[in-house]
Amino acid sequence: MQPRETQPRTRYGCQEAREDSEQVLSDRAAPGVRERYDEHLRACRDCRRMHRALYAVYEGPAVPPVPAGVREEKEFHAILRRMKTERPEPWYRKWALGATVGGLATAAAVLTLTLFDVAPEVLSLPAFDDERPAPLALVTGSPGDEGEGDGAAGGIEHPAQSYGRVVGGLAQVMPPGEQASTTNTFPVGTRFVVSDEHPLQVGLVGKIVANFSPSSEIEWTAASPSLLELEVERGIAAVRYDRRPSDPVLQIRTPTAIVRVIGTVFTVQVEPDDNTIVSVLRGQVEVLHPKTNRLLAEVEAGFRYDVARSTFDDPGRTEVEAALPLSNDPGDEDGDGSETLALADGRIPAAWTVPGLPEDPRFRSMDFVPVKTVAAETHSAPRPSKPAVVAAAPSEPRRAVDDDGEDLIESLVRDAELTRRKELRASLESCRGLYDSVDTRYLAAKCLSTFIDKYGSDPLAVEGYLLVGMLRMDYALDYEAAEVAFQTFLRRAPNHPSAEVALFRMWLASTEDGRITEALDRGRKYLARYPNGKYVGKILQRFPELKSEL
Repeated sequence: MQPRETQPRTRYGCQEAREDSEQVLSDRAAPGVRERYDEHLRACRDCRRMHRALYAVYEGPAVPPVPAGVREEKEFHAILRRMKTERPEPWYRKWALGATVGGLATAAAVLTLTLFDVAPEVLSLPAFDDERPAPLALVTGSPGDEGEGDGAAGGIEHPAQSYGRVVGGLAQVMPPGEQASTTNTFPVGTRFVVSDEHPLQVGLVGKIVANFSPSSEIEWTAASPSLLELEVERGIAAVRYDRRPSDPVLQIRTPTAIVRVIGTVFTVQVEPDDNTIVSVLRGQVEVLHPKTNRLLAEVEAGFRYDVARSTFDDPGRTEVEAALPLSNDPGDEDGDGSETLALADGRIPAAWTVPGLPEDPRFRSMDFVPVKTVAAETHSAPRPSKPAVVAAAPSEPRRAVDDDGEDLIESLVRDAELTRRKELRASLESCRGLYDSVDTRYLAAKCLSTFIDKYGSDPLAVEGYLLVGMLRMDYALDYEAAEVAFQTFLRRAPNHPSAEVALFRMWLASTEDGRITEALDRGRKYLARYPNGKYVGKILQRFPELKSEL
């Protein structure tokens, strides 16, 4: 009889996985069976869908715990919810509600009978041991995906998406089991201790952009297809989450509250005494008791909620300054679409609700945010500086000549070209200066948009496209626009010293966007061109199967 380790492995396909699914989900499967089951799920999209559907049947609907408060408090919250809309509910909605309640049992039965044919896309993400890579962006879907073109795609469908990435700033980034990270990518379980002087900007699973104020301590505690969770121990976390229907729900835990988010722009502040303050600039969040999940408040746009005092107030400069680097409203003052690449110009987006701030775009800046009392502004974030204005370099004085022949024409052309090149370099350096500082990096997009409009056809301006693509990817989560900028850069300067960066960013965009087949193809192209490149480790970390390409 052959030794055990030399015996060929038996085939494990979709039929075997479906036979083992019930044992796995009920925790009755042997370790070896569970290992092969998980291995098969990572490679088979149909079985991942089957797993998701079966998991939903086993788990059942999420039922929140019964509130621990008295009956009067429950009735009060119910009245507040009913007051949100004064119009009577249409008769057809009431019928639909009754039909829905009556048809729950039927729906469950149909789901069970068709379990192995349905395809909801869910994957139980494996634990992260000693690997860590990067993410960020708008999900556009790939051919064959469900929901393609309908704007409803999303979720976390592949383990390669389940990472975060440092966009900029200074902090100790400590992945689980390590003292400090040497890369800008990190897995769930990572802890951040932010510098006392500069904020930290990060992206999570390619869907969330967050800005952590100086001196903050925050940990990324959970990541699954249904839930993302952060824990704020002190400081301020400003978050922008443009959530799609199939994306995970976000929860932020503090010592005194849980903030549940469906999709919005908001800040969570933990004061030195562990009190929590929640401010919402766009959308709505729920604030829950950390132990009983009892609803404490529903905070809508334009409100600031103090958990300890149970009071509402207006957001102040502290909250707006912390969230301003997350603004991504495109500017288009001229109405001609010329500023579609711009993210922000230092003004507060029109979609944000800040009481007391004028609606006129000219006055939507920090200078016009109503000043609150000193006591309310105990944790002031550093105020971003305004973009530098680059003045055109003055023309050099020309020497007078006696004739108007060819020498004069050549001199004028030479002087004009020299002046334009000086202006171009000065303008690009100004944009680079904004990009290099974490406090002003989000403002570089406006500068680069103007730069591209003016110098986009000049060969010396090609680097601007690379910076535009990086900003669209990091701050707007707009993978489509970012890839167009990267492709333009590579087409116009295929041998540029930064071509490796552009190729890596193209791979990263498709990975974070969930286009895994395309990401694998781009990873192979990068490894073929740069087998010893600086980003090889990041690619292999997300896709270990590409090690055979080296």
